[in-house]
Amino acid sequence: MTLFSKAKSHKLGSDDDSIRRGLFACQSMNELVQRVKLDGRPGPFQTIADAWKLVGEGKKEEARSRLHSVLSLPVLETRVQLLVWSALRELGEQPDLKSGGEILGVVIEVPMKGAYNTLAVYQDGTARYLNFSGHAIFWDAPEATITGLCHAFINSTVTISSRAKPRTSVLLPKSGMQITLLTRSGIFLIPDPSELVVKAAAALMTELIRRVNELQTQP
Repeated sequence: MTLFSKAKSHKLGSDDDSIRRGLFACQSMNELVQRVKLDGRPGPFQTIADAWKLVGEGKKEEARSRLHSVLSLPVLETRVQLLVWSALRELGEQPDLKSGGEILGVVIEVPMKGAYNTLAVYQDGTARYLNFSGHAIFWDAPEATITGLCHAFINSTVTISSRAKPRTSVLLPKSGMQITLLTRSGIFLIPDPSELVVKAAAALMTELIRRVNELQTQP
């Protein structure tokens, strides 16, 4: 499924925008539960909400067990996996060194006319693009070309990952371009990414825009 739409609010892509903050998939359980709309039906977000309730009751071990039940699902979106690990870290659990260092997604923030364009990609081949003008693309459709470009973008960051530093806030950069690596261990910042990374991001962004333009011109 794709969506290209004019933002209903000038806040899209700003520090106050919950959609932008959600790109990093590192919200606290409390923030996530406050944001999502639940109807009581089973699902990953309902399980996270149940775990948060258990935390409030002092049942942290049971809460961790509930969260791990989400990770054991046969098909799990990358963003959900990241959110579950964010919750587990909140409860004091860390992944092992190998899996904790795996890059599951990347967010690149590019200055543009006093604002920022933001592109987020995930290991499962989904992507989000927030344009400074207030337009956005949400790509959730399994598609080989887009998935390949997502993986190429993620892989392009591996060679510079050694200079990544923990990111403590998802506020917009004060200046310049930067990327954020999304891992089970948390989010990690790299300012001034290499040309290889920028080209990989541009290739994906160009293809996303081309696909949306094609959809808009179809009769």
